[in-house]
Amino acid sequence: MQNKIPVFDIKIGDLEKKYIKDCLDSSSIGQGSYVEDFEKQFSQFVNCKFGVTTTSGTTALHLALKTLDIGDGDEVLLSSSTNMACAFSIAHCNAKPVPIDIHKNTWQMNTDLIEKKITNKTKAIMVVHLFGQAVDMDPVIELAKKYNLKILEDCAESHGVEYKGKKVGSIGDVGAFSFYPNKTITCGEGGMITTNSEKLAEKARDLKNLCYGKNNKFMHTGIGFQFRMSNVSAAMGLGQLSQINEIFEKKKKIDERYKKNLAGIKGLNIPEISKHTNKYIMWVFNLYLDDKFGITRDELAIKLKELNIETREAFVPVNMQKVLQKKYDLKEKDCPNANYIMDNGFYIPCGNTITEDEIDYVSEKIIEIGKK
Repeated sequence: MQNKIPVFDIKIGDLEKKYIKDCLDSSSIGQGSYVEDFEKQFSQFVNCKFGVTTTSGTTALHLALKTLDIGDGDEVLLSSSTNMACAFSIAHCNAKPVPIDIHKNTWQMNTDLIEKKITNKTKAIMVVHLFGQAVDMDPVIELAKKYNLKILEDCAESHGVEYKGKKVGSIGDVGAFSFYPNKTITCGEGGMITTNSEKLAEKARDLKNLCYGKNNKFMHTGIGFQFRMSNVSAAMGLGQLSQINEIFEKKKKIDERYKKNLAGIKGLNIPEISKHTNKYIMWVFNLYLDDKFGITRDELAIKLKELNIETREAFVPVNMQKVLQKKYDLKEKDCPNANYIMDNGFYIPCGNTITEDEIDYVSEKIIEIGKK
């Protein structure tokens, strides 16, 4: 029997262990030099002047929105197909998430649909660069200028991805990254805001650190958060960042092997890479089925699980979330492409330690099941 092939796992190297041990040996586990070093080096990697670490990608989004002054009654446009951290972070600001449908062939936000959703309450566009691709940013920038909107890039799944030669996370007003265990690099848990605005960076630093006073520390200057990344987490992230090009190369090989193995399978669709994503970096290997495959996505997932192959279904989109429908009067049918991907999309094992034999085994079993 084949050993379980997890949908994702991460490789932890000697450098991460060395940095973490240094934190433990020096008792510098809360705040310390690794936090500052990680902020500096990761923001440079993104081609931004400033980086502000947080406890998670979710708190990075929340902090970014508060830094952009998103608040009561405001509306924020975002991709319908995304992790609910995006919509929830908007809700935590007492603002309203307004979902925009996606392109079915790429799973990215359809920017042609944005303008008709803009109202006098719209204050920002949260662009979600999904699955290692980039959203078409030129029309987003044009609309932001036309209507005086802020742009927040969610880059949780797109470390290193480029749009027309620019790293995502450096194009809008603020970028937000996640370092959750299944992300391209990980801190265990953690996130970061990136920006080229010194004013926004300073505001984010204050807000994430309880808005402590400058003269009297305990005379707070605002109502802040405790979103500080620990030195231990930053140490791990810094170690991961040092080998990010090797991680990219591994991801490229996984992506290429799956695409070669699964090309031309009836009813099995590999999302297209959008033409404006000039540097694609696979986050996870995602697919979607159509009626020609013969069985449903859920039926396929059950059969693969019986073979010790783990899968994950696509996100339930914003417009389909019951808690958000009730609160914001969202309509299920507003985003048909996102709904289609919800029912038919999934991703398969593609962690950093997966072997070529395991990739071939997963591919072989998917093909066998499809033929039956």
